[in-house]
Amino acid sequence: MNKRPPAWLLPNLLSLDAPIVALVWMWMVAEALRVQYLELSSYLLLAAAVWCIYVVDRIRDVSRGVHPIEGEMPWRHRFHWKSRWILILLAVGIIGYSSYFALFHMSRVLLTVGVVGAVLVGCYWLVSLFDKADVAYAKNMVAGLTFAYGVAAPIVVASEPLDLVLSDVFQPFQGAEGFQLVVAFFSSLAKFVGMVLLTLNTVLLSVHVLLFGLLCVMNINAIDLWERSRRSSDPEVKQESEVALSMGLFMLVVGTVFAVAFVVDDYSAPLCYAVMASAGLLHVINRSRSRFSVAALRVLADLALVIPVPLVVWLA
Repeated sequence: MNKRPPAWLLPNLLSLDAPIVALVWMWMVAEALRVQYLELSSYLLLAAAVWCIYVVDRIRDVSRGVHPIEGEMPWRHRFHWKSRWILILLAVGIIGYSSYFALFHMSRVLLTVGVVGAVLVGCYWLVSLFDKADVAYAKNMVAGLTFAYGVAAPIVVASEPLDLVLSDVFQPFQGAEGFQLVVAFFSSLAKFVGMVLLTLNTVLLSVHVLLFGLLCVMNINAIDLWERSRRSSDPEVKQESEVALSMGLFMLVVGTVFAVAFVVDDYSAPLCYAVMASAGLLHVINRSRSRFSVAALRVLADLALVIPVPLVVWLA
């Protein structure tokens, strides 16, 4: 490996690629759902949360000895491990300020959305402890849907009210004493579980969010499959990796075409076209993956999610 990373790898190196993708798709989802105004704080908190999660996850990968290519630590992991204390202090500071802002300046609905998002992140890290396959489909599914949830939740709840919010969870404790506190605890726990499930149902079952989430899952699967193909010298493994990704992208495009034809309206159809365009670009990258390094493939996979933006602007 070269002593210095190439300049085009800088966004990936600094974990800025995922926040950029998140902000771009947050705007596109807002356009599709006709949410004309969204507070700047929602964009900033999303970017901050995504950046912190990616930084912590990469440092965690190195501490667990998880490297995509055996015998070679990618530049992004090497940089994060070398600068881990600075990055951890930055992440703690950002999380602390974001938590303060969320508690004292955000609405109860957006605070509820944030708490449910934190639950999803916890589920992702829990699943990642057990799903250690070469292509961790279960972990990738949770990661992709969590990313889509974080991007879309503030927009969805702007137009669809939530049946349960965080203040409802603590309501049973009001005036409770003695044994009533035990009853209140279980009642609050049941309400908390209900709040999480109802919020996920409201956000993730929106057609636009679900399609974007599946696109994120395919993006993560693509990277895992490319790395698996690069590790193996078996032609069958390489062929299997290409076919698996191609079939997944094909099914995503078919589902998106069905949504355009029978589910979504003309106003929100451009987001579906963006999903199809991104899936098509991932397929093109997949067919020509042997021409690029693994680091370049990661950057191209993120670009595949950003390039369709002009298409959405033009069609909208």
